[in-house]
Amino acid sequence: MNNVENFIKKLENKNEYTFTLEISPQAKYDLGYVEEKINNSNISDYIDSFVVTDSPFANLKISSILAALQLKQRLNNNKPFITTQTMRDKNSIALQNDLIGANYFDLRMILAVTGDAVANGNQKQAKAVFEGNSNLLINIIKNLNKGKSLGEFVFKEPLKHIYPFCVINSYAKNNDSLKVRLAKKANSGVKAIFTQPIYEIERLELLLKWIDELPLKEKPMLIPGFFPVLTYKTAYFIYYKLPGAYIPEDWLNKLKEASDKSPEEEKKVAYELSANLFNSMIKKHKKMHIMSMNNYDFVVSLLKSI
Repeated sequence: MNNVENFIKKLENKNEYTFTLEISPQAKYDLGYVEEKINNSNISDYIDSFVVTDSPFANLKISSILAALQLKQRLNNNKPFITTQTMRDKNSIALQNDLIGANYFDLRMILAVTGDAVANGNQKQAKAVFEGNSNLLINIIKNLNKGKSLGEFVFKEPLKHIYPFCVINSYAKNNDSLKVRLAKKANSGVKAIFTQPIYEIERLELLLKWIDELPLKEKPMLIPGFFPVLTYKTAYFIYYKLPGAYIPEDWLNKLKEASDKSPEEEKKVAYELSANLFNSMIKKHKKMHIMSMNNYDFVVSLLKSI
């Protein structure tokens, strides 16, 4: 059993802690700066898999597959990679081409996302593809696992098994519609559902309850998003700019008040709020997807305490 299957086995065990770490590289070909941050923080000792983003907010970045391959070679720590693939930028031929090529390098865990609108990013001259939403990519993976393409091309040699994951908002104005979307995604055959950042333990409890109530023999694992808020500016961004996530006004007010006093007070309050949230979430559910803007020291201090 290799590193990918070991991770999947651990993920499926509710009694084992499983942490994934988001890496969001910039538009740079040399990822030495990411390698340095990871090595200096020793965060690889505390997480089980890296998740590489695919041009979030439709901004120009390095390819998620090539970034994962470069970091896999640089780090050489046997931690598997999950590569995000967006439906915004590629049609089904290009997606299948990339998945076939990535298969050789054991990049076999794919986080399927529909993708942010091009208008949101810094490449407004581009034309979005959107041949389908993330469900199409999940169907592509299902077909590849059966030894055929989406267009019914049959492979002479089967690919190594590919594991699909998907994402869902953690909040919505209408809880009923969010519950329906969660059920559809859970029924799509994915191994896990990653959520946008969660900032209230009640929200995590609700999402877990919805998963538990589904009449499915094989239920995907919910991996709640944890994004530590270490400044008022970050809280403001999440509150006003991040779709599908919600940060309580209480957090916003406390951090604003603290930032008005001093940077030291702002840091103290931010650390306390984020640490308390982390401890509450991990007591409730032993799985977590950590998003930390490539700043790992605070995260490591939390993971050390488990």
